[in-house]
Amino acid sequence: MTLERRYRRLLLAYPGPYRRGHGAEIVTTLLEMAAPGQTRPAASDAWHLFLSGLRQRFRLPSGRPLVLIAAVLITLVTGAFGAAAGSWAAEQTFTDLPGDAGVEALTRQVAGGGAEFGSDRAASPWWTTMVHAGVDEPSYTPEAAQARLTAHGWQVTAIQPRSGTSATFDPATGATVSEAVRSSAFEATRDGLRLQATGYVRAGHGVVNVQLWPADTGAVAPLMIAGAVLGLLAGWLLTAAGAYRLRPLPTSRRRVVATLTTLALGALAVPAFALWVNVWRVLEHREMPIFTVHSALSAGPYWSYGTTWLLPQLAAAGLLLSLIAWAVTLRRPPPTPVEA
Repeated sequence: MTLERRYRRLLLAYPGPYRRGHGAEIVTTLLEMAAPGQTRPAASDAWHLFLSGLRQRFRLPSGRPLVLIAAVLITLVTGAFGAAAGSWAAEQTFTDLPGDAGVEALTRQVAGGGAEFGSDRAASPWWTTMVHAGVDEPSYTPEAAQARLTAHGWQVTAIQPRSGTSATFDPATGATVSEAVRSSAFEATRDGLRLQATGYVRAGHGVVNVQLWPADTGAVAPLMIAGAVLGLLAGWLLTAAGAYRLRPLPTSRRRVVATLTTLALGALAVPAFALWVNVWRVLEHREMPIFTVHSALSAGPYWSYGTTWLLPQLAAAGLLLSLIAWAVTLRRPPPTPVEA
């Protein structure tokens, strides 16, 4: 490889438009300054080209305050979605929850039998997927449940006794009868799964509830932060590259791109805000269950006034508008005819 080709390879650190406009001049100057017989760039020249190229990629057009505002907003949006991508990658390290048959067998094992089994499996907009299951078992005792789980390799925590009353309406007398309820709860862990068993027992009736979710692998926070940092960097770089692509375009096309970008930011603002709120949840909450960032984009009412598919629909619409806006910047304007 010749010295010139090595210099041109180092110029890849610069944006394409900058290389096309100034690359030949830079290479020619470096070759003229090279020592006789030199075959490789000096280390100082290599680092200078690399760092200068990165600085040029992050540089925004001067005298464009609206571009700066757009860069900040776009960076915040891409940072939020980068955090969501890191959170999703971390969730792939979680242990899979058992199927419906496995959940029922485990619930009956905790209860020591039981009837009228029911379960619900749902991904929350705030945390990872959990399973809620329950059976009717009047003879349930937490000590026996712990013994059964321990025999199958589960590690259990201490029993937390709880107290309460149950009110039953008697239609014959028209009075409400209160009964004492014996309640307790404990947790258990095994093979990357966490379980919480809660029992409510009164005379002739008992309900045993089981919650099951993946144990924390410690990957959510690091991958979330890494994804957020990469997303922030990517957002700024994309804005800078797009701003320079706009400069040679006709005014009409620049207005189209500006309009599409504004609409995209408007659609993505709400999902991005929800994702940043979930970032805070991941950093603040260390108890069960495992909070995740990308769960905000799952189907569910993230806010009480929002629809089930509000955030996914806004995210999809914003992404589509962003891709269209970028595609408009890629289309080169037709050449201006030269008059004879």
